[in-house]
Amino acid sequence: MAEKVTFNVLRRHEGDRLYDEGDTREAVPADVSHLVTGGVLKKAEAKTANKAEPAVATKSKKG
Repeated sequence: MAEKVTFNVLRRHEGDRLYDEGDTREAVPADVSHLVTGGVLKKAEAKTANKAEPAVATKSKKG
């Protein structure tokens, strides 16, 4: 089975259920390629983890 990808819904349409503009939809790209071409779906941007850099321990000098 092909791996599913997340798409943003740009226009309302009925697939396996009713999708409204602004929804997200997971689907196999080959199954929805006609919707991407038609401007109904757009592949969602990959989410990147927003991880903070680890704190650097500093030694304080005592006078």
